[in-house]
Amino acid sequence: MSTYYEILGVKQGAAQAEIKKAYFSLVRQHSPEKDPEKFREIREAYEHLKDAPEDQGPVFAPPKDPGAAKFLEQIQIYQKAGDDERFRDACEEAYRIFPEEIQFLYLMTYARRRAGNTGKAVKSGEELVAKEPDNKWFWRELAVSYQERGYTRKAFGAFDKAYELGCRDNDFVLEFSVSCNSYEQYDRGIHVLTEFIGSGKRWKREEIPQVLEGFSGLMAMYMVTGGDLSAVLKPFKAFLEQYSIYVEENMDILSQIVTVMILHPALNDRQNHPMIQEIIELFSAASRSGFGKNLVEELEGRRRDNLFREDSRLSETMRICSDIYFMVDDMPSHIRTFEELDMKLCMIEERQDILPQLDIVEAEYPEYFKRLEDFARRLREGKNLEYLKDSLLKQYCRLEPYIGGGIYFERYPQERTRIEGTVVYEDDTPYVRREKKIGRNAPCPCGSGKKYKHCCMKKKEGN
Repeated sequence: MSTYYEILGVKQGAAQAEIKKAYFSLVRQHSPEKDPEKFREIREAYEHLKDAPEDQGPVFAPPKDPGAAKFLEQIQIYQKAGDDERFRDACEEAYRIFPEEIQFLYLMTYARRRAGNTGKAVKSGEELVAKEPDNKWFWRELAVSYQERGYTRKAFGAFDKAYELGCRDNDFVLEFSVSCNSYEQYDRGIHVLTEFIGSGKRWKREEIPQVLEGFSGLMAMYMVTGGDLSAVLKPFKAFLEQYSIYVEENMDILSQIVTVMILHPALNDRQNHPMIQEIIELFSAASRSGFGKNLVEELEGRRRDNLFREDSRLSETMRICSDIYFMVDDMPSHIRTFEELDMKLCMIEERQDILPQLDIVEAEYPEYFKRLEDFARRLREGKNLEYLKDSLLKQYCRLEPYIGGGIYFERYPQERTRIEGTVVYEDDTPYVRREKKIGRNAPCPCGSGKKYKHCCMKKKEGN
């Protein structure tokens, strides 16, 4: 049985303008006076298709055979009830009895996939496209069957064919982009999603999550290819501005996207940070609930931390500040104290390099500078730094044996030697010598005027 599209001589899912043009052309050829039966058939097809959404799927003419019509009715009951096995069995039986009804083959492909019979779904899908090679819906059904079966290369080819034939509904585009990613055809995926997002369509409320999925997939592929991310950030910002009333209800999806934008290495280019900041500000303006505001605050914190850590003008010592002041607040006080001592001692040793960095932090990262402002003032003044260093070292040495993991003694081992002395061995027993070793022929430190070997050394050995 011909579909309504075939009756009008157009492809499945044809645009309304094409359907209308085909209808008026046919009714001029088949007038109701000369060919009433054909005219009635053309008129029926047009009535069914004139208001049909272009992405609803194939539209089939109802079966003329009463038995086939009864089968179709039963199939639709099982499908609506979600009874996948009976849905599949009814389709297979209907197609066995009425092989001329291609809609049974189409429904059988879908039903087999729903029931988990992906291998059989692939076979019936291949039969579908063999019967109608230019039917975009049949190619789509085959593509999804290939994908669920795990045939990555074949799935990509079938999706690409359906896309070229005009398949553009939201679900299909997102599925095709997943196939592009799986088959590592990133350029094709970027093209598909860019066309989808930039279609100029007025999105409905229920479509917003799908568009956001499109942005997420597009960003992921740009990250892999190293493309210009501003090509994604600008339309994403424009989308948020246009649909700001839906930001709050989609905050979970949006926060995932922005978190990826902030944390992924490919987005650490400083030229993108102003745009990211503007996007976060849009979030903030659109957030009305406590949940939304807390989420915005968290995102801003992540952006700030990432920006600070990736600033090439700051040394490793300065970047440790972010970990110490913003990541160990929940740790026990003695660990937090040790971490702060570790950082401050390193900063004293590296004072000449740290001073210009303090100017950068004060000007561009005030939230960080506020936490180290008092210590920064002492570093800048440079007064009594040796006294300060010794004071910090005393506290540091008390904690270091119990906590460990500090970098000060690792970077400056001579300081450990100066404070703790040198470990030496006598009679295979280690001990720490905190004073300079006295030579045998050196003057005795007791002040007797004798050589050490004839005075205290002799007394010591006698003991």
